[in-house]
Amino acid sequence: MPVLHVSVDDLRPGMYIVDTGVSWIDRPFLYAKEGMIRSQAEIVEIIHQGFAEAYYDTEQSEIKPVEPISFERSDKSPTPLAVASLAEELQQAESTYTDCVKQAKEFMLEARTGMVDLEPSIPLVHGIIDSVNRNVDALTSLSKIKHYDEYTFAHCVNVSIFSVAFGKYLGFDQQQLYLLGMAGLFHDLGKMRVPIEILNAPRRLTDEEFAIMKTHAQLGQDTLSSVKGIASEILMGAGQHHEKHDGSGYPNHLVGAAISLYGRILSVADCYDALSAKRVYKDAIPPSKALSIMFQMRNGAWEPGLLERFIKMLGIYPVGTPVELSFGFRGVVSKSNPASPLRPVAAVVRAPNGKMIDPPRTVDLSKHADIKITQPLTAGEASDIDILAILKSSDEG
Repeated sequence: MPVLHVSVDDLRPGMYIVDTGVSWIDRPFLYAKEGMIRSQAEIVEIIHQGFAEAYYDTEQSEIKPVEPISFERSDKSPTPLAVASLAEELQQAESTYTDCVKQAKEFMLEARTGMVDLEPSIPLVHGIIDSVNRNVDALTSLSKIKHYDEYTFAHCVNVSIFSVAFGKYLGFDQQQLYLLGMAGLFHDLGKMRVPIEILNAPRRLTDEEFAIMKTHAQLGQDTLSSVKGIASEILMGAGQHHEKHDGSGYPNHLVGAAISLYGRILSVADCYDALSAKRVYKDAIPPSKALSIMFQMRNGAWEPGLLERFIKMLGIYPVGTPVELSFGFRGVVSKSNPASPLRPVAAVVRAPNGKMIDPPRTVDLSKHADIKITQPLTAGEASDIDILAILKSSDEG
């Protein structure tokens, strides 16, 4: 089969895209949804989703072949290198995170009275963007380290952080990141119009209660619609963050491209934080296990490639994950490794005999074939490890 490799900039209606079976871990920006491209709008959507390359079959295509590109052209991530170390940025990121949670609590509680004021949140979202631009790992790790009793408020902040981080990874400009951040921060506003006994139920909801809970997406969009001049992207994020690629989501059972890119990004961020967070009815699970669960959901919930790139951004073991290493050592992931996601940099903090290693020893697992991560640790297993202090003192390898 004569297959050519092209940049997404060179895609044309009439090209038949093929899935070559190349691993998403190796090529996260490869568009591989098999089938004919029918319109320029479809190509624009592919580019907006952050894909950079594709393979197409010249025999099944309806146009003449175009000049193939080199394999090097689109392997580079659009994300620039961090301009601050993780230890440096954590100092400022802590303040940003705390301020955001406080503000989220204020506007969420005000929403119960029907009031919505976006203005106080604008500088905080810009603060999130600035922090992510300096070092994306600071706020994303804090979102999993910090624990607040009031999950709903911290969840809004976490979804904003992960949405901005993912948008940056996909190459969004600053205005798009701002809209993503605002959409994430206000995506669950409708929950304030759900009865409190359902919202905070310390158990699995009944079918009737869950039907009421599901109304929060539409309620949030309706509430935000009252804000004069609000951007459509913020409204779509609030209204579509529970829609699914196969149409099984809610409130409108949208399918595929009918879901906005903002809605799709918020859906991934929302699901990741909800799965990995501690709730009144469940314990927190390690981020890597949350990502594993999401990977099993990927075909129905999200279009091909979106979740894979989210995982590539975070790393299979996100920064801040406490892990068990070969030979019984324990440590904390201090830097991801996009080139080899299973082999990040780790700060080793405990010896097999249980003795703390002080200061921690930084090990780049990609350079030590005999050392690997054997499993992530639960919050209980890592209760004696001060993850934040370790990251603040880490030299990141």
